[in-house]
Amino acid sequence: MSDRRCWLEVDLGRLRENYRILRGRCRPGCTLIGVVKANAYGMGAPAVARALTEEGCAMLSTADLAEALELRRAGIRAPILLLGPIGPEGVEEACREDIVVPVVDLENGRRLETEAARLGLRLRTHIKVDVGLTRLGIPVPSREEAAAREVEAIAALPHLTSEGLMTHISGVMDPALDYRNVEQMELFLRFGRRLEEKGLRLKMHCESSLLYLSHPEYQMDYVRLTSALLGIQPGGEKLGLGCVAQLKTRLLQIKRIPAGTSVGYWMTFTAPQDMVIGVVGVGYGDGLIRSLCGGAPMLVRGRRTTVVGKLSMSFAVVDLTHIPEAAVGDTVTVFGRDGEEAVSVQEYAALYGGHACEVVTMLKESIHKIYLP
Repeated sequence: MSDRRCWLEVDLGRLRENYRILRGRCRPGCTLIGVVKANAYGMGAPAVARALTEEGCAMLSTADLAEALELRRAGIRAPILLLGPIGPEGVEEACREDIVVPVVDLENGRRLETEAARLGLRLRTHIKVDVGLTRLGIPVPSREEAAAREVEAIAALPHLTSEGLMTHISGVMDPALDYRNVEQMELFLRFGRRLEEKGLRLKMHCESSLLYLSHPEYQMDYVRLTSALLGIQPGGEKLGLGCVAQLKTRLLQIKRIPAGTSVGYWMTFTAPQDMVIGVVGVGYGDGLIRSLCGGAPMLVRGRRTTVVGKLSMSFAVVDLTHIPEAAVGDTVTVFGRDGEEAVSVQEYAALYGGHACEVVTMLKESIHKIYLP
């Protein structure tokens, strides 16, 4: 038996195939940016970034400068777009490492300009506007002209390249409220046209995976994709996208228990009849949600079973009564692709009203990763 309690299998071949499918759906002139923030949603940013760039991905994206520099240390040389701003102290490294940074307002731009001028460098930048998410960026709603003047002032700073105009859309997933996504994307387009009328043409991008799949008409000059590339964005299966990740563990012990036996901390589960249970080596210390008590599915010998009792930090208990062939040492799939009875990441997320991106991103970096070619 392996000494690994649990591990994450990342299928890089499936990732490459997903990239090819998604790149093939990009309109001419649209560049696919592979977003590998948060350690590529738990998949391991260097490995995922390397696979994407080997497949032809021309640009990557991370949340901040520290994540970008991790890729540089791993030998990844493709341009990297940050999704969050930097201060003046990061200008020299960003310039040296070909990292593109967002400018979120005129004050931020002036601070970067001062430092870049002092160093005699020119910093690659995209200007970030806010069309309704109400997060980073120059607010546009109800102040389009004022926002345009602010963008013009940033674009005039001589040591910033101001190559692009970017925003994030709220990404409302309820189909009945999708019109709100459309309103924001239309506002972004209108704002871009306003800038063009003033003689300022910037490359534009606003779409992440959800909107790329549901509104290909708003692709613009770039699209920023992660969950679709990883095969965990709902709707992606219609295009043939497949999940790249499987979280697995092992069956460590099997017990027969009589009716009335309590299982796990706090005695929240009592066996309603004689049962066969199995202890598996995964728990909330590995990033699972402890509140998933009784009912979270797992796969043993290609058949579904459920967790009984509270998750422990490093272990869980599953019902094996209906799987008599189960044996100590068997591989147990927590979620991911594994046969017809597979437990998808989306299904796991639905147990607590979450999103598949949360499920994989919450997995601890300490989990051993096995990369399949």
